[in-house]
Amino acid sequence: IVAGAALQEGLVTPNQVFVDPGYVMVSGRRIQNWNNESYGAVTFTDIVKNSLNTGFAQVGLSLGAEKLMHYTRLFGFGELTGIDLPGEEEGILFNAEDMRDSDIATTAIGQSIAVTPLQLVTAMSSIANGGTLMRPYIVRTIKNPDGSVYEERGPQEIRTTLQRTVDRTLIGLLEQVVAAGGGSKAAVKGYRIAGKTGTAQKIRRETSGYLEGRYIASFCGFAPVEDPIFTVLVMIDDPHGGNFYGGQIAAPVASRIFSQLLRYAHVEPSSNPFAAEEQESPPAHAGSGEKHAETGTVPPEGKVLVPDFTGLSMREAARLAEQRGLFFESEGTGAAVRQSIDANDIVERGTRVKVYFQPT
Repeated sequence: IVAGAALQEGLVTPNQVFVDPGYVMVSGRRIQNWNNESYGAVTFTDIVKNSLNTGFAQVGLSLGAEKLMHYTRLFGFGELTGIDLPGEEEGILFNAEDMRDSDIATTAIGQSIAVTPLQLVTAMSSIANGGTLMRPYIVRTIKNPDGSVYEERGPQEIRTTLQRTVDRTLIGLLEQVVAAGGGSKAAVKGYRIAGKTGTAQKIRRETSGYLEGRYIASFCGFAPVEDPIFTVLVMIDDPHGGNFYGGQIAAPVASRIFSQLLRYAHVEPSSNPFAAEEQESPPAHAGSGEKHAETGTVPPEGKVLVPDFTGLSMREAARLAEQRGLFFESEGTGAAVRQSIDANDIVERGTRVKVYFQPT
């Protein structure tokens, strides 16, 4: 939501550079990254991809309390979804006029608020639906004993959350989370999935503050990106065993659910993630001085053949680079259009290759 709001307000672009010192002090409160590390100079895409709290805190402060809470409510937080089930809760949000800078920063990283799983699903689904928040429902049709329809429900639009162009950009960022970011364990071979990880501290019910070492790990996403059908939310309440990050323990569960859902719905894979390996390598141009490998060449030990990433999605390119033993970097969203090292070059294993993407 923070990313969408900042994109809509023109405060950020996917490739805008931020400096991540590892932590920031806001009104005397220390906000640090999930792993306590500094990532240095990063793009906004990196901030989303790697869930960098320092970056989201800075962006939240740029938005300010009024706009931050406006978009938070626009996506359905702080209100009933209107689902046809009893006992729904509204959640808990700040009033903008009561927020200090530290409240803005913590809200921007997902703390200081309380939302329901259903609100998370409807908010993520609004992104999948092109920036339109929909009212969820359980029962589609109620019939009379004679088979005639007594009541029928269908899709009901509530409001627009983001402009379509902005929404497409946001989807591109969320796809990178799964393709090459903190949500990579939610990936399913051959399919495009977008989503976001979450690691929330559990609140103290008796007093204020959070419980020490108690978390809710989550992943929420949708698939397939090109024509979304399913939104999946996995929440693991109070995980034990030392690992409590959403990207590590909730995302793999989401991957298995997506895999079964897509198979159940007979959704064909978007493409073959390893198709680039099966293509014949074009020969080097005579006299060009380029060190391309001839077709069928086996690289020497410790060397690898750089594949052609052209046309691949972010996830496909990341997987292909990983399989070849290359360190993958990305810029932009959409389909791959060029790369920092020419296809068919022979390089050292572990070489860094940057792939540039543009919307199709």
